[in-house]
Amino acid sequence: MRRPIPEFGTPLRRTVVVLRRWWPEIVLGLGVVLAILGPVLRRGYLLRYDLVFVPDPPFGATVWGSGSELPRAVPSELLAVGLSQLLPADVAEKALLAGCLVLAAVGAARLAPVGHPLARVAAGLGYVWNPWVYGRLHLGQWAVAAGYAALPWAYAWVLGVLRRRSDGSDPADGAGPRRRSAVAGGLAVVLGGPAMVLAAVLTCAPALALARQWRAVVAGAAMLVGLTAPWLLALTERGGGIDLDERGVAAFAARADTPLGVLGSVVTLGGVWSRHAVPVGRDQWPVALLALVLAGAAVWGFALTRRRWPSAAWWGLLVGAVLGTLIAAVPALPAGTAWMTALVEHVPLAGAVRDGTRLLAPLALLQAVGLGMLVESLLRTGARALTPLVAFAPVLLLPGLAWGLSGQLDTVRFPSEWADVRAVVNQDPVGGSLVSLPWSSFRAYRWGGNVPVLDPAARAFRRPVIGDQDVLVGRDRIRGESREADRVAAVLAAPGDPGPALRKLGVRYVLIQTDQPHAAEVENRFADADLIRRGRTLTLFCLSDGVSPHSSETVGIAPTLGYSVLGVTLLITLSYPAARRRCMLLSGTSCRRDRQ
Repeated sequence: MRRPIPEFGTPLRRTVVVLRRWWPEIVLGLGVVLAILGPVLRRGYLLRYDLVFVPDPPFGATVWGSGSELPRAVPSELLAVGLSQLLPADVAEKALLAGCLVLAAVGAARLAPVGHPLARVAAGLGYVWNPWVYGRLHLGQWAVAAGYAALPWAYAWVLGVLRRRSDGSDPADGAGPRRRSAVAGGLAVVLGGPAMVLAAVLTCAPALALARQWRAVVAGAAMLVGLTAPWLLALTERGGGIDLDERGVAAFAARADTPLGVLGSVVTLGGVWSRHAVPVGRDQWPVALLALVLAGAAVWGFALTRRRWPSAAWWGLLVGAVLGTLIAAVPALPAGTAWMTALVEHVPLAGAVRDGTRLLAPLALLQAVGLGMLVESLLRTGARALTPLVAFAPVLLLPGLAWGLSGQLDTVRFPSEWADVRAVVNQDPVGGSLVSLPWSSFRAYRWGGNVPVLDPAARAFRRPVIGDQDVLVGRDRIRGESREADRVAAVLAAPGDPGPALRKLGVRYVLIQTDQPHAAEVENRFADADLIRRGRTLTLFCLSDGVSPHSSETVGIAPTLGYSVLGVTLLITLSYPAARRRCMLLSGTSCRRDRQ
């Protein structure tokens, strides 16, 4: 077992000690970033699916969750836009992606109860080099990856709580660093949205409940509620329930991406709903069987950690992994689809976890810890020849994750006219929303490599942007949740000039992306609109001379209150240990004076 890092000496000496003890994790983190993101670390933007960063992003409606769509990007978009104010937006994008990979690898490596450097590397590599991470990077879900990266750090806090209970020490002693790690983990978890918050609950709550650490359960729940306040309050500001398309349950359910069926695919950390996000080779029997063998060996390795972890910690992570796997796999069954559909219809926020494969994160953490333990066990039993093969088996089974998903990731630059149009719209003091056309939720730009990507217009303007919220999954069109988008879609579906009807809905601008299919037909329909600008790829129309004073830069009550609650939660959580120790010291001094 590793000895604790000394807490004495000069800051330089402590830094040297940390670097000397953490060198495997540091090398692992840098190696993972270079191996996966190496070809895209140059300047330029990564645009694919949900990964959308734009130059000079404003603090617009998407940041505060006051746009037409569900506030799924709250609070992750605030972090992205805030970091883009300090760094160029494309650099901020790479920093966030690299940070997710480093935190995931280092967190899992430090969590595994092993001492040998190769065993720690195996644990970190197993957590970051798997089909789950491949799918999220392919789909551009950086915020989900951030929540995934936080789980090892959150569980390290759980282990600290349980170990302090077992050795009888005061939970306040030394709680500051652990609590700060837990808060950092909690912040990263909420970036991933409700699904990753549920994944964190499945990961941490069973262990605390089995140990009857109810104070820690309540404290963790309160912290998560406080950190998710921006999302929850932005959702309540919409009013009414969330009208989700029931067909989305089957569309986003786990699917068999190996010959092993749905359960075999899920157990090997695959099963993502998009067939395009499946690593090449997983449909081959040899690769599938080897992946299953590796998963089984990792689970066997996790069984060995029972001697090194508190019993509640071992059973808790096992319970969380089993529950997450069941939730991911059940909707793929006919009866499970009906059950999940009923759940979505009657339980608020249940539809937020339709993509159940995100809940495989606890299983990934269990397998990563088990892989590290397996490697150390092999080293101790003298089977040193096998250890490099086992430690780097994730890379050998999934070479497609390397070098930008085998060249699929690439950097692009926005045409200059995007900046010109953005300047015109953002400098306009008159209120009103903007409609982005043609009516489609995803774009494929020739200058962007023809990779599907969410419409960047929603993040490029301060004022609310209304666009299509429907999603095509295969041949199924899954209805979105935006009432404003439904009203605009009805206007566009009617014959004739849609301008007057859109003007009544409070629309001031219409942006037509002329490099998209059917753009010419759409542009010809706006006969009476004022043409503001026409370029090679963008055409901007204005529908009215004035509606109401511009309020798009004014943050509403709900976002302000939500982020205030988040800030208060951080302040209380971080200051509590120091305040408690100060009170204990003052109480001890008072008692000594009384005895004198």
